[in-house]
Order: sequence, then C-alpha cells, then structure tokens
Amino acid sequence: MTLRDHEQRQLDEIERILADENPRLAHRFEKFRPMHVVTFAAATLSVLSLLLAGLTTMVVGFGMGSLPPILAGAAITLGVPLVSAWYYRCRWR
Repeated sequence: MTLRDHEQRQLDEIERILADENPRLAHRFEKFRPMHVVTFAAATLSVLSLLLAGLTTMVVGFGMGSLPPILAGAAITLGVPLVSAWYYRCRWR
C-alpha cells in the first residue's frame, strides 16, 4: 500500500527530526534489515540441530567412558549459543 504525498512528506519530516535529535539511533535504523521468516526458521533449525548433535556426542562419550567425545560435545553444546549471541550482538551494534 502506497502512501499519499502529504503522508510521505510527514514521515520524511519525522524521520529528519528524529535523525537530528538522535543520530546514533538513526544510524542503527539505517543498517537494520528485518530477517525473513524462512531465514529465521533455517537458522533456528540449524542451531537446534547443532545443540542436539553436541548433546548426543556428550551422551555417547559418557556411555563409552571416553573423554574426547565428551569434550567435543561440550564444546559444540556451549559454543553454538555463545557464537550465535556474539554474532548478533556485533551485528546489531
């Protein structure tokens, strides 16, 4: 749905005023791009799959009584959320 000319002018004026009052916020909105639903779903499934793989590796390692699979599973299980949080924290700054 397109806006009428006077509505678009009003929005442009509001945007200009907000950018003058808070340039940092304006800069954040300039680089903000909403994530598509498909992309979000794929990312969520990927993270959950890696978490499940890490937990499975840890359980197998405990069952075998072997330290390397336990450590690998722990690294995957802890590393995935930490890397994801770091990535999105850096992206939205």
